[in-house]
Amino acid sequence: MLDRMKQEAKRQSFKNSELRTPNSKLILGLIGSPRKIGNCEVFVKEISRHINLDHKLHLIRMPSLEILPCRACYGCIMDKPCPNKDDMEFLLNHIAQSDAIIVASPVYFLGAHSIFKRILDRGLLFYNFIEKTYNKPCILVNIYGVKERVGVAPHTLMSFASFLGLNIKASLNIRAALPGEILTDERNIEKAKRLGKILFSREMIKNRYGCPFCGCEIVRMEKGKFICTLCHGHFSIDEYGKRIKIKDEGIFGSPEHMLLHKEWLRSMKNRFLERREEILKNTIRHKDIGEWIEP
Repeated sequence: MLDRMKQEAKRQSFKNSELRTPNSKLILGLIGSPRKIGNCEVFVKEISRHINLDHKLHLIRMPSLEILPCRACYGCIMDKPCPNKDDMEFLLNHIAQSDAIIVASPVYFLGAHSIFKRILDRGLLFYNFIEKTYNKPCILVNIYGVKERVGVAPHTLMSFASFLGLNIKASLNIRAALPGEILTDERNIEKAKRLGKILFSREMIKNRYGCPFCGCEIVRMEKGKFICTLCHGHFSIDEYGKRIKIKDEGIFGSPEHMLLHKEWLRSMKNRFLERREEILKNTIRHKDIGEWIEP
């Protein structure tokens, strides 16, 4: 009974998201913190205050979502329903329904809130929505406490946005540790004003120091070159600090291009089925090695 009531509430929420005036924009704020009226929540709302268009702001508190672990069944790749009955479809439907997305997450132990990694683990479901989510403008905000300790948080949010095909207008790291203190700094209010103005404009805030292809700041170093850990673009840096593009791997692009990855995965499953007997023959000997322990 409770499950049916929960599902009906979700359907009604999605239905209500469609009830807005023709010229009004629907903005979805994804709040990556469980803390109410905390820095993530108030900063997203502050950005909303400075959007100079008629709009409605919908909010989802991400840690409240039930996102089950991927079962590695490949059902979604083969166009079968996901066996996990949780909040993934609810989330993706609302992203698809919105006109723009603002994502804000606290930084915990050098990373974004774990809910985003759990969603990314189920990211093959994004392909079912990519044509509806492609090129929607989005803003990403990582809020951290210890000076210079933002860690890999920006990479996680950029991965989330990029694999949905969203148009990243800005990816910012803002220092604010105490609950709600982010707006006590006038500089952060000015940032919110600028973000509100650029969300639906042609302007974007580019990262001056990251990957010259996508802006991600996390790279691998290999034989005198850098490889972006997000888009896999190759580049070098000359003696003057200028970034020199070497090779664009082209992971991201149009929905048709991104769906090529789905086709590749589908071919790999078919390849496994063709070699199944050979593979099982080599792995069966490991079946009873070790002892499983459980809580």
